[in-house]
Amino acid sequence: MDQIHDLIEQLKRRDYASFDTFYHLTKHQVFYAIVSVVKDKNIAEDLMQETYMKFLEHIDQFKTGSNPYAYLSRIGRNLAIDTYHQRKKEVMGDELMDNMPSPEEEVENDDIFKMLDLLNDDEREIVTLHVINDLKFREISDMMGKPLGTVLWIYNKAIKKLKERAGEFI
Repeated sequence: MDQIHDLIEQLKRRDYASFDTFYHLTKHQVFYAIVSVVKDKNIAEDLMQETYMKFLEHIDQFKTGSNPYAYLSRIGRNLAIDTYHQRKKEVMGDELMDNMPSPEEEVENDDIFKMLDLLNDDEREIVTLHVINDLKFREISDMMGKPLGTVLWIYNKAIKKLKERAGEFI
């Protein structure tokens, strides 16, 4: 984590030579935070670019010592939610169903996404943020605006559901 904080300090000094390293260290967490909301790989990739641009625009607001994964995930998640709502408004009625990609179209033969498709939206988001993004439950609770106990209950319910169904993917 110290390496990431050092890279952020370089970025704050407008030294962008280290951006590629920073991106490669954080991209997976950001991608999964976004795709858990929009459920579309292509849109998630576009939103990742926006996330990092927004991060760089407001890098001076990043508090030293804060969790950069949580900060980036929050930016990405908020952009994803905005995009989700915008797309929902643009496409009405039957068009919404026609344009929504099915889970099979989104990511073919990817066991992680197949497993996550077994979960409802809250379960998927909490599991993704905790397991893949390595966020603490308190951070997830703050990010989602849900009580800590609720987040823990949803997580445990989701893990139990995944354990019961795991044999289908092995």
